[in-house]
Formats: sequence, structure tokens, C-alpha cells
Amino acid sequence: MPVAAVLGWPLRHTLSPTLHQAAYRAAGLRGWSYQARPTRPERLAAALAEVRAGALAGVNLTTPHKQAAVPLVDRLLPPADRLGAVNTVVARDGGLLGANTDVPGARWALGRQLGLDGPAWAGDGPAVLLGSGGAALAVAHAWAGLAADRAARGLATAPLTVAGRDPARAALVAAHAGDGARGLAWAAAAALVAEATVVVQATTLTARGEAVPGQERLAAGVRLLDCNYGPAGQSLVAAARAAGAAAAADGLGMLCVQAAEAAAMIAGIRPDLAAMAAAVGLTLPGG
Repeated sequence: MPVAAVLGWPLRHTLSPTLHQAAYRAAGLRGWSYQARPTRPERLAAALAEVRAGALAGVNLTTPHKQAAVPLVDRLLPPADRLGAVNTVVARDGGLLGANTDVPGARWALGRQLGLDGPAWAGDGPAVLLGSGGAALAVAHAWAGLAADRAARGLATAPLTVAGRDPARAALVAAHAGDGARGLAWAAAAALVAEATVVVQATTLTARGEAVPGQERLAAGVRLLDCNYGPAGQSLVAAARAAGAAAAADGLGMLCVQAAEAAAMIAGIRPDLAAMAAAVGLTLPGG
């Protein structure tokens, strides 16, 4: 019976088993199971050895394992090789293959949920990314892809400004976000949020129940994404909608899409995103 798992420490409530089991059911995979496995950092190498040996069909990784897994795999797929972060590991040709499906998840959320793919967004006005951790890095890389896609269609894209508590780390994240991106100190966050036409929240603030600097001054027409999902992501989304947001979403869509990409790698299926979204109560854009 093939078994896949999500590894993290501490591993609190996670929707990954629900999403992957929905993908397996929709694909008609009988006997497949997906588990949540709390895994201490010192046990990560042993868990990945289970993947290498075939005892696990594949794993997804969450905090704090995404960077720690990089030296433990044999080959990195783009963009994991450029980001230095892995969230999916499978065995291929006798070795471990590391991938990052957070980037396509972020790209989907920016394009489909915030509506940044097409001419409905003029591409003007300030765009701000709050945070300088792994989620912010995935968003920055997705932003660069978004800008490239829009440029190929003759559409402008505002450069991204990244605000982080570590200015050097914010600058590093900005380096992945395409032309004109810059990193600033956290002190600039409130002013950036108040002026922005696009806001992406990729810190743990809302997960801890704390307000985001400047959220009481969100502009009408803002397009906002909080990478946290569930109750943690709803307070900022609600504030954006109250301000008259053009679009506002939490991170549940990102989670679904990255899980679909991971399920394709681990189980070799073409995942049914609609079935996965329905399993966690997400309404897809246009649905």
C-alpha cells in the first residue's frame, strides 16, 4: 500500500492529508494513503531515507525542513535549485529528487485569485510583499514569472517592494522578484501597505492573531493575498474587503495548487484541482 506524508515540526493542524486523499480518490487510486508525520529536525535525514528506500512514496515538507532538506537530496528541480528550498521529495533513478511546488501555488494565487494575469490589472501602482521567509521567497519568484508573462503580452507590471525585519534578507528575496524590485526595512511596512495597489502578506503575523502594519489604511481597489489560510488569514482579508478591495484571498488556494503539483509528482497522476478544492471548502475562481 503506497504511503506518502507531510513532515514538519511541530506539525499542527494540516490540510495536506485531506487534499492529497481527495486527489487520490478523484484519480481512482485505491490503497494510497497520506499521513501527517510530526518529524523533529534531527529525524529528517532518516525520514528521507525512507523515501529513498521506497518505504514512502514521497513526502511534502513544511517548517522547519524546507531549507534543511536541500543538502539531503541528490538533485534539485527548478526553481528549488535557485530558491534553496524544497517542499516535495520523491525517489527517481535511485536518488532523491527535490522540488518546490510553493512557487506554482503562489503564481496561481497571484494570477487567478488576485486577477493579475490580464489587463483588468493595469500593472501600475505600488506592489508590496511583507516578509522575507520561505513563503515570501516563493511569492517573489512567482512575481518574476508573472512579470515575464505579462511583458510577453505587452502588459506592464509594477516592481515589487519587499519589507522584512532583516533588511539584508528582504533584499535577497527582492533579488528573486524581477526588475526594479527592492528590499526595505520593516519600519517602511505601514506606509507601503497604505499606498499599495497590491499587497501580499507572507509573515506569521496574522497566524499569531496580530495586525499587519498599515492594514487600517488599505486603499479601495487593493488586491490582497494573505499566505496564511483559514482563520489565520481571514482578518486581513476581511479588512481588505471592508476597504473596497478589488480582490482579496487567503492562502488556501496556494495550498491547494501546491498540493496538486506535489500529488502529480508523488503519485504520477493528473490531479483534479476542483475535487481537491471542494474537499477543503474552497471555491475556485469562476466557480
